[in-house]
Amino acid sequence: MSRRTPSLHALYTVLGDEEFIEASIGSIYPFVSGITIITAYDRSWSNSPRPESTIVDMVLSRKFDPERKISLIIKHFTSEAASRNAVMDLVAPRAGVAPISPQDTYDILGPAPDYFLIVDADEIWDPGDLTRLIDYMAEHPARAYRAGAHRYFKCWNYRIAGLEWSTVAVRSDRRFRYLRNVFQSVLQRLVSKVFGRTSRIGAMLGGVCDVPAEVSVFHHGSYVGSRDRISTKLQLSGHAKDVVPDWMETVWDSWTPEMRNLNPVWPDLYSHAVRVDHADLPHAIIASVWPDGYLLQE
Repeated sequence: MSRRTPSLHALYTVLGDEEFIEASIGSIYPFVSGITIITAYDRSWSNSPRPESTIVDMVLSRKFDPERKISLIIKHFTSEAASRNAVMDLVAPRAGVAPISPQDTYDILGPAPDYFLIVDADEIWDPGDLTRLIDYMAEHPARAYRAGAHRYFKCWNYRIAGLEWSTVAVRSDRRFRYLRNVFQSVLQRLVSKVFGRTSRIGAMLGGVCDVPAEVSVFHHGSYVGSRDRISTKLQLSGHAKDVVPDWMETVWDSWTPEMRNLNPVWPDLYSHAVRVDHADLPHAIIASVWPDGYLLQE
C-alpha cells in the first residue's frame, strides 16, 4: 500500500546571499505548502552590525511569490538552530501549547505540515531530485532526512569532488540541537552508527535517515560568487578564527582548476573542483540571471 505524500513547509534562515534567493525559492516553490524566511536584517549571529539585507524588500515585492506562500520574520537569534526552532514553533506548535479561540473563521490556522524542508539561500534543488526525495520520505518514514549536496567553488561550473551531507527535512514535531543537526539520544546515535542511516532499521530506531545519492541530491553554492561575498562569509562564520591564514590570497585569488585542498578551514575537506557542463546543472541555475562570474558562458 502506498503511503500518503508528506506535506512540506520550507524554512529559510537568511543572512546575506540575496543574489541566490530567487533561484532557490523558485526551485522548491511548487513542492511546498508554505515558506517562512527569518532574517536578522542588519545584525550578524554575534549581534554585530552588518549591511542591511535586501531580502526584506525582495520578499515584500512578491516578485517570486505569486501564490502568497511566503511569510517573513525579522528577528535576531544567536544561532541557526535557535532561529529555525523559533519558526518551527510558530508554524507547527508542539503539544502543550494552549489553543487560541479564533475571533472568526479566518483566524483558524491550517494544519501543520508533516515536515519542514530546510533550505539555505544558496541551495537549489532540481525538480526531479525533490520529487524523488518526497516519494522516498513517503516510503521510508523517519524523524529527519539527510541528503548529499554538490558543492560549488568560484562559480556554478566548478563542483567540489564528493558530496557533503546535510539535514534537508525534519518532522514537524522535532527540533534542532546545533546548526542543522536534530537532537538524537545516545542510544539513537549508537543505532545509527551500527545499522547505518540508509537502512530501514537505522532510520526507524536512530531517527535520522540518509537518502541514497542515487535517489536525491541538491546543489549548494557554498563558495560561488565574488571575492566580497566569500570574504564576508568567512568573517561572519562561526569558524572565522579557524580560517587558514591568507587563504583569500593564496587560494581564492590564486585558484586554478589544478589546485588541491581548497577548504578555508579544513583544506582537505575540499580535495579539488571539477568542471561541470550546463547540461548537468539544474534548470533553476541555468535559467536565472546571475552577477558576473557566477555562471560561465558555454
